[in-house]
Amino acid sequence: MGLSYTSIRVKDLKKSVEFYTKYLGMKIIGRKSWVPGEKIVMLLSKDTGQRINLMHFSKGCMWYTPYKENGSELDHLMFEVDDAKKLYNKLVAKGAPAATELWEHGDMTMGYVKDPNGIGIGVRSESRKKK
Repeated sequence: MGLSYTSIRVKDLKKSVEFYTKYLGMKIIGRKSWVPGEKIVMLLSKDTGQRINLMHFSKGCMWYTPYKENGSELDHLMFEVDDAKKLYNKLVAKGAPAATELWEHGDMTMGYVKDPNGIGIGVRSESRKKK
């Protein structure tokens, strides 16, 4: 048994797909629509095999409910990366709002930004060499 995927309700599917693929390096592995008004884009992390489904529901869709405050549906996702400082600075430079400053704790560097839906996106890396 294991976790198969995480689904995120998104307001703007196009912006969300761009954020996760272009800036976080995820790969589109499929698109689905099970019911009218539903659009799902399935993403795969190239490095870890973890899946995220981006789900958009239009008004009139049986699953539609009004969107609440940005980021209220999910707290955060954490990405383990080679260079957290480099990716954090790139995300902020591309317009992702910084949720925290970049900080270091021991051998770890970490920081949070917000995705187009207000969900916290953490990036972290460890400076010690893996043996």
